[in-house]
Amino acid sequence: MATQVSRPVQSFYCATVRASIWRNEGTRGAFHAITLSRTFMDAEGHPKSAGSFGRHDLSAVATVVAQAEQWVREHGI
Repeated sequence: MATQVSRPVQSFYCATVRASIWRNEGTRGAFHAITLSRTFMDAEGHPKSAGSFGRHDLSAVATVVAQAEQWVREHGI
């Protein structure tokens, strides 16, 4: 039996910052959760992801968070 891969229901990008929206099931029903990440290249040139942000990332963080908030409000469960 193949393992099912979970994918976000929506993602928003600004520069190197991404907000991903996930649909989850809890004891009180379905809900959305949002994760934030930043993409960068390691010393060998391979893409990596981090959950920490520098001051230069904050404008992009604000942008994707606002987009994610609007999407969740419009697609509320």
